Amino acid sequence: MTGSHWIRDAGHFLGPICITNTHSVGIAHHAAVKWMINHYEATFADQHLWAMPVVAETYDGVLNDINGQHLREEHVLNALNNAKSGAVAEGNTGGGTGMICYEFKGGTGTSSRRVDIAGRTFTFGVLVQANHGRRDWLTILGEPVGMELRDHLLFDRERGSIIVIIATDAPLRPDQLNRLARRAGIGISKTGTPGGNSSGDIFLAFSTANNRPLPQLDTALQSSEHLNDEVLDIAYEAVVDATDEAILNAMLAAKDMTTLKPPGHVCKALDAEAVTQILRRAGKAYASLS
Repeated sequence: MTGSHWIRDAGHFLGPICITNTHSVGIAHHAAVKWMINHYEATFADQHLWAMPVVAETYDGVLNDINGQHLREEHVLNALNNAKSGAVAEGNTGGGTGMICYEFKGGTGTSSRRVDIAGRTFTFGVLVQANHGRRDWLTILGEPVGMELRDHLLFDRERGSIIVIIATDAPLRPDQLNRLARRAGIGISKTGTPGGNSSGDIFLAFSTANNRPLPQLDTALQSSEHLNDEVLDIAYEAVVDATDEAILNAMLAAKDMTTLKPPGHVCKALDAEAVTQILRRAGKAYASLS
């Protein structure tokens, strides 16, 4: 994840977050820098500013010609220029197009929770690029469904990673956001993964509260609002639950794809009805997953 060293040191970052595959980090970073310079042209022209966008990656070489480096600057600029609020497309979309999760088709997934703290309502949104896990490990609502769904296995060992981005409007300090990000690991563990040797589990949490000028242009003495650590348990729970659900949503929204390496195999999407039947037998399915 580019820029993470600065985030750890300074406690903030500027600009977009881009999520792509392993061999496209460079072009995504280059294009995001150009977008920042163009989008804030006057500020960059008048001030001694530097752009350090955040770009995170997972490996999709089983389903995508990753070595072809097909992502171009115009693709990234188009994505940034057309970013908008509202529902996020899930499954085989964006950086998640070629991703595999628990040997099912994975990809992009989202979920969110709203919590009330001190009479105010805050939202915790989670976006994942799910590309991790072995079928044996897959667990849903505590049930080892992966042990029953044995068709179209792909791997002899764990080969992927997962990115979890957590966004909130709750006012939190950098150290609190660091602790919030670590709860993503608990969320992904609920789906069964122990975090395999090849799994790069990459987490970032940020808050949109406490808007203020750029530090270079701000006052010497600053103040900000933040929550008391003692009320954060409900926020941690929200992130754990939303991360767990976002991974499942990525798998349920995904569509079958044919593998490129090795060629000709099928990476199947998760069968919602098959999972529902397993959960019903365990007394845990209260509604269909489809």
